[in-house]
Amino acid sequence: MADRLDALTVRESNGKSYWTKLGVAWPNKNGPGYIVKLDAVPAPTEGQFVIHLREPLPREGRPQSMPDAVRQNFPNATYADDDLPDF
Repeated sequence: MADRLDALTVRESNGKSYWTKLGVAWPNKNGPGYIVKLDAVPAPTEGQFVIHLREPLPREGRPQSMPDAVRQNFPNATYADDDLPDF
């Protein structure tokens, strides 16, 4: 397993899946379990918040540039890896 997991949410629209990264998770060093750091919270679907924890894509598998709609709404957003605190 990877040393960290990406916390993601998925939205379905017109037969397509749209993934949004919400934060990261990593194993707790003081026992079983995970620490989850969220930079955003998903919109509820049928009263539930759903977060997927997945191994990060390799850097070469990530988009090289951000879609224009994302860049317009989030001008400071990047695809760079998050800095993880040392717990």
